[in-house]
Amino acid sequence: MKRILLFVHFNKYNNFSDHVLYTLEKMAPLFERIVFISNSPFPEGKKSLINPYITDFIQRENKGFDFAAWRDGMELVGLENLESYDSLTIMNDTCFGPLYDMLPYYEKYEASNTDFWGITNHRAYEESRRHYFEEHIQSYYKVFSKKVIQSEQFKSFWTNIQDFENVQDVIDNYEVQSTTAFLKAGFQYESILDTRDLDDSKLLHPDFSYYAPDVILQRKVPFIKVKAFQGTENAGIAKYMVDYIEKQTSYPVEQLVDHLATVGYPDANYMLARGYLKQIEKVSISKKIAVHLHVFYPDLLVEFLEAFKNFHFDYDLYLTTNTKDKEIVIREVLEQQNIKATLVLTSNYGRDVLPFLSLKETLRKYEIVGHFHTKRSLEAAFFAGESWRTELMNMLIKPADNIMYNFEKNSKLGIVIADIPTFFRFNKVVNADNENQMIAPIMNDIWKRMKMRKKVNFHDITTFTMSYGTFFWAKTEILEPLFNLDIMEREIPKEPLPQNTILHAIERILVYMAWDKDEQFKISKNEEELTAFIDNRTLNQRFYISPENVKNIRLRFVAKLLVKKMIRFVKYRIYKLLGKDLTNFT
Repeated sequence: MKRILLFVHFNKYNNFSDHVLYTLEKMAPLFERIVFISNSPFPEGKKSLINPYITDFIQRENKGFDFAAWRDGMELVGLENLESYDSLTIMNDTCFGPLYDMLPYYEKYEASNTDFWGITNHRAYEESRRHYFEEHIQSYYKVFSKKVIQSEQFKSFWTNIQDFENVQDVIDNYEVQSTTAFLKAGFQYESILDTRDLDDSKLLHPDFSYYAPDVILQRKVPFIKVKAFQGTENAGIAKYMVDYIEKQTSYPVEQLVDHLATVGYPDANYMLARGYLKQIEKVSISKKIAVHLHVFYPDLLVEFLEAFKNFHFDYDLYLTTNTKDKEIVIREVLEQQNIKATLVLTSNYGRDVLPFLSLKETLRKYEIVGHFHTKRSLEAAFFAGESWRTELMNMLIKPADNIMYNFEKNSKLGIVIADIPTFFRFNKVVNADNENQMIAPIMNDIWKRMKMRKKVNFHDITTFTMSYGTFFWAKTEILEPLFNLDIMEREIPKEPLPQNTILHAIERILVYMAWDKDEQFKISKNEEELTAFIDNRTLNQRFYISPENVKNIRLRFVAKLLVKKMIRFVKYRIYKLLGKDLTNFT
């Protein structure tokens, strides 16, 4: 059979994800011609990747979204030339797949002379008195037979496509009507998953491609929508969706997770579930590495120097401290230990962060940088404070060889942080309200000052995935915006620091800096084995409530809940009216 594919690509960060390349690779054998249409600027360096699979390339603006792009693809081919093909497939990259071989589906519908078909359909649905959806094939994947292609209805529909600016106009006029118009012309359709008779009583909306991903997977539908992993509706089952795909199909789920972590926030729960650093075989380390240690407590220096002996790779050591007396002690220790290091005296403010940034011109010469400091937490009990340092060292310094192997093997790895120290699992130290109200604004401010590429509002992130103690290994390119950040001395409060300074913001922002460059972060596992029941008890701690205050507290809780729900509803309606993408609605 002679088939043609019009494939629409769009990436809001003007990038190209591996999952799209996988789709092209698996779909290419089915088609004689593939027209690749990019609605976002396509990175020049990636064109060589798609060239083996495509016949034509169209670069265009995202005017009219995918329907206008398909129209332009048909204009390139020519409507008369389209009639020479046995079928036309239009699809976009808003889905992962194919999870299963697509050839049997084509053979099935071609043998039955089906007029047109798709992956999933959407039943007729009245959202409100003013908004009614007619039954239709969802537009992310649709196939038209020669009979339809040669019809006047087909030519009329596609030649009259307008460049709508509102996505809801596209849905109403084209996604829905691209089924209705052909049904009215006497054609019949099929869909791989026919949702018309499926039970939707538990769904917020009868869109099975989004609200029922379990049905999509259990029915072995060959494509699953990207948006099914996004938003709040499926957040609790996304981990199991990824696991199912990994176990039941040959689809490379790392591409799926990598794409989602790039276009959305990088630390959704199901991503964190796959976030541990892998233990891999020894490889040759070629990268130029620097290690920075801020020595505020010289009596702890030997402990770190002994830990550095676990490194079996070349590195240059840089030490900073804040007084002449400490400098003398440190030089004596280095001489006794016969260790070569560059020692720099820095200002006595900014704790370990500002001393680290003071070395930026030197550190820029390296590819990988490790940052540590002689941590001692005076605000905590002795054993608790000691545990922070010991566990952070055990997670990031002692296994540094494996961390370097990961940097060598995984070109997308940008930063490695430690897992949560056990102290923070026994004690509810990080306060969510303080994070949101006091630290998030500072993070938003420095994000803007660093002129980062991706848009983010840190108020939207419930809990920050942070580098505890600001211990980390990172690519220098990830740190470049931080190196360029001009932090003024007045931005650092005097000691003892409150729990909401720019230093705390930097501790929390590092993994998102890697995300901004489309790079991954990984977590080095804490070997302290603790049951998750501890976390459950810690997170569910309650303050004592006297019996006479119970009623008032309940009323306040209900009122707060109602206000939240009302705000969310109003926000949803505004998104709908403005035609915004609801996949990121929270």
